[in-house]
Amino acid sequence: MRVIALALASGVPFAAFLATASAHDFWLDAGELTAQGIHLDIAHPPGHPLAGLVAKLFSFLPVGPLPLRVAVGQAACAAAAAGFLFAALDTTVRALGVRHDRVAVPLALGGTWWVACSSAWWLQAVRPEVYALQALLVMIAVERLVALEAAWPTVDVRPLYVACLALGLGLANHHLVGFLALPAFAPTLARVYRAKGARPLWLGALALATGLASYVYLPVRAATDPPANLGDPTEPGRLFWVVSAEVYARGAGTSPVQPVGERFADLLAILGHELGGPFGADSDAVAVAVRSLAVLGLLVVALYALARTPGARRLDAIWGLLFAVNVCAVAWLVSVRSNPDVLGYLMPGLAAGAALLIGLFALVLARIGHRDDGRPRLVATAVAVAVGALGLAQTYATASSASLAGFRATDAFDEERVRRLPPDAVVVAHDPQTVFRHWSVAASERGRPDVTIVPMPFLGYPGVIDALVARDPDVTELLRGYLLEGELRQPDLQSLAMRRPLLIEMDVRVPPELYETMVPSGLYYEVLDAGATDTDVEQAIGPHEAVLDRLYAHLGDEARGHLETRNQLLWLHYVDALYYAGVGAREAARGAVRRGLAIQPEAQELRGLERALEGAASGRLDVRPFIAGPRAQTQ
Repeated sequence: MRVIALALASGVPFAAFLATASAHDFWLDAGELTAQGIHLDIAHPPGHPLAGLVAKLFSFLPVGPLPLRVAVGQAACAAAAAGFLFAALDTTVRALGVRHDRVAVPLALGGTWWVACSSAWWLQAVRPEVYALQALLVMIAVERLVALEAAWPTVDVRPLYVACLALGLGLANHHLVGFLALPAFAPTLARVYRAKGARPLWLGALALATGLASYVYLPVRAATDPPANLGDPTEPGRLFWVVSAEVYARGAGTSPVQPVGERFADLLAILGHELGGPFGADSDAVAVAVRSLAVLGLLVVALYALARTPGARRLDAIWGLLFAVNVCAVAWLVSVRSNPDVLGYLMPGLAAGAALLIGLFALVLARIGHRDDGRPRLVATAVAVAVGALGLAQTYATASSASLAGFRATDAFDEERVRRLPPDAVVVAHDPQTVFRHWSVAASERGRPDVTIVPMPFLGYPGVIDALVARDPDVTELLRGYLLEGELRQPDLQSLAMRRPLLIEMDVRVPPELYETMVPSGLYYEVLDAGATDTDVEQAIGPHEAVLDRLYAHLGDEARGHLETRNQLLWLHYVDALYYAGVGAREAARGAVRRGLAIQPEAQELRGLERALEGAASGRLDVRPFIAGPRAQTQ
C-alpha cells in the first residue's frame, strides 16, 4: 500500500503540473534558464550548474517545444520532491504512534498534496526555474534525517551521508535556500557525534564537499566560450565572484527596503494562503488575517505538542528548525512584497510547516483514535481520509491561479522585440528580462543570429564586455564611451547608427538629452544618425501605436492576465509617456498615460505625469523629476 501511496504522492502533482505547464517561456528568469538548458550557458550568479544540467537533460525529450521540455524538468523535480516529502511524513506519523496504514497513509498523502499543490510549489513546477530542483534536494536531505532519527538508536548512519550529499548538491544549485536548511542538521549531527564519534561527521563532510564539487562545471564550461557567460568564471577570482553572488549583496542597499515588520506581516499572510489549503483563496482582509493567525496558532501548538511528547522531540527539532529558520530568515533577509522569488525560497519551509500540522493530527489520533488492540477507530480513519481529501482538493483550488497552460504573453512580446527586428540590428537592452528573451529565442528557435544584443544590466559582470566586443567589434566605441562616462553618449550612438540599425530599449536610465536623437520604432527607439526632428517624431507616432495595437491583439485577454505581463505593458506606456513629454509631443504623451492608467489606475508616477501634462498646453516637459528616483534605484 505504501508503494501505491508513494506513486500517488508524486503522480497526482506531476499530472497536474504537466497539464498546466507553459509551452512558452514565462517571464523573470525563465528565458535565461531555457537558454542555459539548451546551450549549457553560465547563468547569473551563483551560476546554477545543476539546474542547467537538469534542463539540458530534459531538452532531449522528443516532444514539445524546447521551453516546455525545460519546464517539464522542473515539474519532474517538484513531483519527486513531493515523493520524498511523503516518505518523510509517513515516517513521522508512524514514529508518533500512528502505525496502521488506514490512518498513516491518508495523513501523509494529505500533507503532501497540501504542500505540493499549493501555489508556491505549483508555480515553480510549470516554468523554467531552479526552485523545484532545490526543493527536491532539500526534501531528500530531510527525508534521510527523519529516517535516521526515527530509527535511532541505530548502528547504520548511512542516511546521514545521503543527506549531506543532497545538501551539498543543493548548495551548488541555490546556496541561500540550501544554507537555510543547515540548522535542521545540527541536532542529528550532535547526536551522531556523541554516539559514534567524529568519523561519521568527517564522512558526511566529504559527501557535502562532493555535492559542492558540482561548481567545478562552471570554469570548465566557461572555458569553451558558451553563448551566455555571465561572470566568465575561468579564473579563481571570477569563479568566487559568480559562486558567492556578491553582486546581489552589493546591490541590496540600492533598492527600497521593505520594513521588517511589514515583511513578517506579508510572510504571515503567505503562510495563511499556502498552508490554508483549499480555504486559503479568500482575499478579504479580515479573512486573510483570521486564516493567517489560525495557521500560526496551529503551528505554535504543533511545535509545543511535539516537543512535549517523548519520542517526537527529535523529529520536532528537524521540522521545527527547517520551518523557523527558512521562514524567519527569508523575512529578515529579503523584501517579501512584490518579490517573485519569495515563494521559491519558502518551498522547504512550507513543507516543514505542513509536516508540523500533520504531526499534530498524528499525535491526537494516536491518543484517541486506536482501540486497545492497536486497530484504528472509525473516527481516526475518517479524520485521516478527510485530511487526504482536503489535500487533494488543494489541486482544484490552486489550478486556476497557478496554471500557465494558456500562457503565451512572452511569445507576443518576442514577436515584436526579437523576430521583427531589422536585419543586422544592434539592440541596447536595459531590462534583464528583455535580454533573457533574446537569449531564449536565439537558443530555442535559432532566431536572429544577425542581431547583437547589448545587455546593459550585465556590462559590469566580469568578461561580458570583452566577449561582446570579440563577437561584434562594431560596438567597441559605444561600450568604451559607456565605461568612461557611466552612460550612453550621443556621438557614439549616432556613429554606430550610421552603419547599422541601432535600437534602444527606452528606460529611465536613458538620459533625456538623448531623446532628441531617437524616435519610436517597434517596441524600441531607433537612433537616427542625424538626430530626430519634430517631423521625424510625428511620423513615428502612428507606426508605434500600430505596433502596440498589434501587441494587444496578440495578447488578447492576457493583457490583463498575469501580474508580470501587466507590469511589462505598464512600463512600456510609462517610458513612452516620458519620451513624448520630453520631446514636446503632449497629446501622444497623454495617450500613453491613459493606456498605462487603464492597466494600473493607482500608478503614482503616471498620475504625477498626468498632472504635469495638464499644467501646460504645449512644449517640452522637464521629465527629470520623474526619472531621478527610479534611476537612483536601478543603477
